[in-house]
Amino acid sequence: MNQGRRSSKQEQLNLALSSAEMGTWDWDVHTGVMWWDEGMHARFALTPGNFKGTYEEFLGLIHEEDRESLRAEFTHAIAERTPVDTEFRVSWPSDGSLHVLRIRSRVHCDENSKSLRILGVAWDITERRKTELALAKERSLLTTLMENLPYNIYFKDLDSHFIAVSRTLAQVHGRKNPSELIGLTDRDLFSSEHAEGALADECKIIKTGEPIIDLEEKETWPDREDTWVSTTKMPLCDAEGNIIGTFGISRDITEKKRGVEKLARLTEELRARNESLEEDLEMARELQSALLPRRFPNFPHEATEEDSAVRFYPFFRPSTIVSGDFFDVFDIADDKAGLFICDVMGHGVRAALVAAIVRSVVTELRPLWTRPGDLLLATNRALLEAFEGSDITLFASAFYMVTDLSKGHLRYASAGHPSPLHFSRARDGSPPSCSPLMGTRSGPALGLFPGAEYETSRRKLSPRDVVLLFTDGLFEVEGSGGQLYDYQKLLRAVGDRTVLPVAELCQSLIAEVQQFSATQEFNDDVCLVAMDIDRSR
Repeated sequence: MNQGRRSSKQEQLNLALSSAEMGTWDWDVHTGVMWWDEGMHARFALTPGNFKGTYEEFLGLIHEEDRESLRAEFTHAIAERTPVDTEFRVSWPSDGSLHVLRIRSRVHCDENSKSLRILGVAWDITERRKTELALAKERSLLTTLMENLPYNIYFKDLDSHFIAVSRTLAQVHGRKNPSELIGLTDRDLFSSEHAEGALADECKIIKTGEPIIDLEEKETWPDREDTWVSTTKMPLCDAEGNIIGTFGISRDITEKKRGVEKLARLTEELRARNESLEEDLEMARELQSALLPRRFPNFPHEATEEDSAVRFYPFFRPSTIVSGDFFDVFDIADDKAGLFICDVMGHGVRAALVAAIVRSVVTELRPLWTRPGDLLLATNRALLEAFEGSDITLFASAFYMVTDLSKGHLRYASAGHPSPLHFSRARDGSPPSCSPLMGTRSGPALGLFPGAEYETSRRKLSPRDVVLLFTDGLFEVEGSGGQLYDYQKLLRAVGDRTVLPVAELCQSLIAEVQQFSATQEFNDDVCLVAMDIDRSR
């Protein structure tokens, strides 16, 4: 009966060890003989019988950089009769893959307290270690963002209490440490006038899920002059999509006349921190995505979305988490729409930050929105001033186009950007010819030459015109045989699809380029915006 119970308990133990993917081992300290069960063999990717059962052979299976430290731990454990709980790496002989194992053991002694045997277990923690490293990396990235990015970034709970803030926001409120703001609300920081309005906005976001984008609001303080900020507030959701609070980012716009000087300082600070921000910042991707246009104005303004004379169909895909490509739509007047597209050199965080600078500059040059050449000229000057004294070269290609519905023409200018494609759809469904939207001369990329000039070109608008603006990531794609999907292939591909509805044309074009790609994906940032202009509406 007792034998049966012992057998049952052993079976239960074996089942538990197998379920936990653990192996057990027994080492006779004096003879150097080690016994392994099947689980131990599996942890080292050895078939039973391939391990000859010696301590030195066991050490020989350990990664050479971990071997001596493990030997030292066992030596100390034998001398001091202390347990061993440690990790080490092994390389599987079957495929050369590197694995991290953890072992725990106890020293068993004779009646004279002399070490006789060491019994232990081992299990594979490779995947757990990868997960821990990934989580630590994400936490580090978020910490880097919150500690170093010079914007007011904050997260709040359902009652609008701060649960996380950036260091910059803490400094704005005169706190040395961001933790000093945790648990407070705007009522603790601003005058009641501003605090109640801000809290009402957050309550509305929590109730409706609708974000507030680029809201210019006045901040009133109990002990200082009023300030103005541009604020974006979003619903904060958990993994299931439930709203659990709000988060936002704001920037001071009190001194717009000093914008270029502030941009230069900001750029230098961000350049110095660029290395630490080059990792994939998921939070940065969300913030950048929030700044892209999601809704577009109707022309004329009283028209519905279906009846608007101008419609936009965007496609945006970064090659990394954040992108140097972006576009923006400007509501200039009832009969005038502006479309700006930009491609910053390089990838990743640095390109995304420069793109944010360009976007900020162009947004604040509203008086020039109807003059494409002058807008690019002023943007080029602002970038050169912002990066003056920098030891790195940063530049961006850009194209800006103004659609004038009343006068029936397009005005546009280019800064080293790929020429958009233009065609007019015939009423009878016959395929129109597609041609590049080229001007008299394209100016150089932004941020390179102080004396650069950008000419404004003009093209007549016809009923049912379509213009496609894009970045070079759409067509500079390498195929499986080393061939290149170049601009001419793109021109032919669009020409073959001009009879399709614009949205379908864009989807089909993206699918063709992806199918051509050797990786079935884009290797560069891609931004495509189609402007459908129907003056007959």
